[in-house]
Amino acid sequence: MKSVFAVSTESFAETVLGAGKPVLVVFSAPWCGPCRRATPRLRQIADELSDRLVVVSVNVEEHPELAERYRVRAFPTLGLFVDGRLVHHSVGVDPVPEFLDEFEDYLPDR
Repeated sequence: MKSVFAVSTESFAETVLGAGKPVLVVFSAPWCGPCRRATPRLRQIADELSDRLVVVSVNVEEHPELAERYRVRAFPTLGLFVDGRLVHHSVGVDPVPEFLDEFEDYLPDR
């Protein structure tokens, strides 16, 4: 199983903005119940799309400057970055098939 790994303010530019494929960033907080409930779905996304997408998380309590930069106001907030640009964002994690429909057009073909 692919994991959803944490990024920091220091590693964000290289890991997210400089990635060679799209990156789904999960902005969350440790105390956030919906964030914890979303973890299995995000792991499923990381597994199913590992050849087309990287999934990372940002703890907004540890890295508030990233939350501020990307105007994160609710949790979890998901941001899809392609070629270093935020191209799509949403709040919450719907069931995986519906969520994937939201950003499928931004992912490279299989």
